[in-house]
Amino acid sequence: MLTILLRTIIIYIVLLIVMRLMGKRQIGELEISDLVTTFLLSEIASLPITDTNIPVAFAIIPMIVLLMFEVTSSWFLSRFPSLKNFLSARPATLISNGKINRKEMLHSRISIDELIGELRQNGISDISTVRYAILEQNGKISVIQNASSSTPSAEDFNIKVCDNGIDHILISDGSINKHSLKVLNISIEDIEKILEKKDLKKNDVYLMLIDDNQNVKIFKKDEN
Repeated sequence: MLTILLRTIIIYIVLLIVMRLMGKRQIGELEISDLVTTFLLSEIASLPITDTNIPVAFAIIPMIVLLMFEVTSSWFLSRFPSLKNFLSARPATLISNGKINRKEMLHSRISIDELIGELRQNGISDISTVRYAILEQNGKISVIQNASSSTPSAEDFNIKVCDNGIDHILISDGSINKHSLKVLNISIEDIEKILEKKDLKKNDVYLMLIDDNQNVKIFKKDEN
């Protein structure tokens, strides 16, 4: 039992270091510790399934150890934030005031093609208009344009805009969405009254939406 415990701890630490050295672009949105735990759990859980000679306890013990690792590490990181720098690299500034930081690009292993591609996805074709491009801890690149190049908002023109919030689905393909009714505190009778005013039945509706300002949109099944 002690051997299994020690082997699990050793493998966990080694994988943690390896994944840390691989860089944040390889790990996507998961924290390194989460990714390592996911890998180990999937492998450990499959051992007693693929090999009947391995006792189930040999998989349960390492899984419990990993669970304890996750709980303990989360506790330590919440109380000692500086320790998180070991698990997650700091954000890297790739562009500052329109100038590319080649040192950070090399350190983060980001090619110029990748960077320009990210800028294009943000609707930016001119690097000189970029105030900051930052490689975040989750592997994504945040792009902030110069104030002079950014799209003006309604507030800049002193224009009052009606904010209708988001659309909630009330009916989808003739079926009432009970979750939305609960969230919006709307009854089925309220829906029926709205449909009655429009001379419609529930089964005639392909999609019925309502926003936070109670504006209703209805798409009938016979509409293209």
